Amino acid sequence: MSKYSVVVVSLLLVIAGFAFARGAAEGTGEEALSKIQWEKPIPMVDRITKQGPVEVIPAWYDDYGVKLSGRKGMLTGYILPDGWKEAIGDVKELVLTNSGGMKHDPATALNAKVFEKLTGIHLNLIEMKDPLLWPKSLAVVMAKSTDVDLFYATRAMLEIPHMSAAGWIMDMDVIWTEPTKKLFPPKQLRALKGVDGKMYGPPIVLWGQYLFYRKSWLENAGVKVPDTWQELVTASKKVDDWARANLGPGNSGMVYPAGDPDPLHQIWAMTTYAQKKTIINEQGKVAVDKASWQLVTDLWTKGGMSKESMEYLWSAAPEVFAKGKGGFIITGGVYMNNFADPEFGTGIQNDWGVALVPKFEGFDAKGINLAGNDSFMINPYISPEKKAAAILWCDFLRSYQAQFNELYVEGNESSMISVYDHPAIKSQVSYPELRKATVAQQAGEAFPPGMMDVMQLYKEYLHRVILGQLGAEEARQKLQGEIDSIQ
Repeated sequence: MSKYSVVVVSLLLVIAGFAFARGAAEGTGEEALSKIQWEKPIPMVDRITKQGPVEVIPAWYDDYGVKLSGRKGMLTGYILPDGWKEAIGDVKELVLTNSGGMKHDPATALNAKVFEKLTGIHLNLIEMKDPLLWPKSLAVVMAKSTDVDLFYATRAMLEIPHMSAAGWIMDMDVIWTEPTKKLFPPKQLRALKGVDGKMYGPPIVLWGQYLFYRKSWLENAGVKVPDTWQELVTASKKVDDWARANLGPGNSGMVYPAGDPDPLHQIWAMTTYAQKKTIINEQGKVAVDKASWQLVTDLWTKGGMSKESMEYLWSAAPEVFAKGKGGFIITGGVYMNNFADPEFGTGIQNDWGVALVPKFEGFDAKGINLAGNDSFMINPYISPEKKAAAILWCDFLRSYQAQFNELYVEGNESSMISVYDHPAIKSQVSYPELRKATVAQQAGEAFPPGMMDVMQLYKEYLHRVILGQLGAEEARQKLQGEIDSIQ
């Protein structure tokens, strides 16, 4: 048994023990939550989709080190349910973790201030680097601490199954009626489900992935925007050859954050889903699809992907592209805004384009993505009143108003498809139709506990192929063997 197997098996035993004892969690919160009348003063669907005008943000909303005043945001619309005041009691603050620094999250800052104005509850958002969020969340719930009320999940489809299996988060089924589910693409909602089938989080933003490219580089290399993943391998190689010959070292055909298991999980899913397959097979086990694995490894061994990409984390690769050092990159829709910003996209101004991610040869669907939902998870050990306050925050986050702010103010993808039809989005947000097409066909899976360890294994074996230590198929078989040993 490998070192990964020992670690994961031990972890799963711990989870099983906590799952057995989950009924002993202090305070279910049901008494406080029962005071909230979710379908009043109007039906829940109407409450969370009500739209107000797009207004200029006043100075009161400047907080968290983020200047919002003078910008626009949908500051009205959402309606709180009846009974919320009685349910939250004297709660005046919630403590939440946040992915990264608040200066990079203006929509989160805006939504937090809107919620504070609506309820009087201040959100104490703890800024944390992504790699620290998961271990810190685990540490809090394993200690049954009440110091943190909600945990930020940057990869809901991985964290929610793990946490729900152990009883370490509170379900939110009460706000997920069938009519509200219909407001979101059904395949996305899979990413918010626990192992018991219940809903455990709100959709905040989606990491819709797109193919970005340098227009002049493709023209000079004599290639067109690839239509298929296989064409991307060939095109990136041609661009790489041209860039190295004409621009010198440090330039490459393509960059990708392959030092980070999360983006690798994204490309694994994209190349699998594009074949109308899933990562979880019919037996409920994680399976590395042969064609997907071959394609991903080909990007390095036959294509123009830089070996330096093995070291890049999720934010580093876009920075390299923005400095004008790469011909292609696949990354999130927020970079439609960032690459257009001359302070960020210093080396690519007026020389980049964006397209749907390619289709897989032999299949017809382009733009197939993993539903990479960011979400919040509620600590089950906090007081009933805080649970009520926390679920109100989650109710607001999936509202039309909050989803609009994420897209309009920050450029993150909205989970609510109808937001893309708003006149302000159509006229003032970049590539709205491209975004809508991607979001509409995003697919999610609820992965089993231990999937994050599987992703580390995926990264390890991919790197071994890139470095020439193993052939692609030999590596896939060894990788699958390691995965099987922990399932």
